[in-house]
Amino acid sequence: FQWLGWWLNESRSTMFDQKKSTNYHLQFTNEIGAGSTVLGNLEGNGHFRVGGDFIGNITEAKDSQGTLVIDKNGVLKGDVHYTNLLVAGRIEGSITVDEKMEVYPSAVIRGDIRYKILDIHPDAKVDGLLSCAALDKTNSLDSEVVELKPNKKSA
Repeated sequence: FQWLGWWLNESRSTMFDQKKSTNYHLQFTNEIGAGSTVLGNLEGNGHFRVGGDFIGNITEAKDSQGTLVIDKNGVLKGDVHYTNLLVAGRIEGSITVDEKMEVYPSAVIRGDIRYKILDIHPDAKVDGLLSCAALDKTNSLDSEVVELKPNKKSA
């Protein structure tokens, strides 16, 4: 399994390298490149990459099931609601992820996060309330109210 360890280390270290594509396993429907600034709200359809600055909210189109990637140099100031989210850059705003969120070591997040699956790598910086949506769906047993009566001493 040495090759597996090498592949995991190699893919994580180069996945967000400036010289290479952010995540070469995804075909991005749209990208905001480094040096670009976008103001406004966006409804994304499919895989979307932010390599520049985006000021506004990003939501995902219904039935899209895509992945939003905030690149190492990407900055998002606004709220996010997407199926999957990979963060190597900065986000300032509330985040809702329907499936999986991965936060890389270079990431800085300021805002509350609602997720189903969350993977935060060492050295990533997250400042906000974490809320697991998967816990909402677990069947919790209704608690019973038990009346306690004082115990009578018998002589």
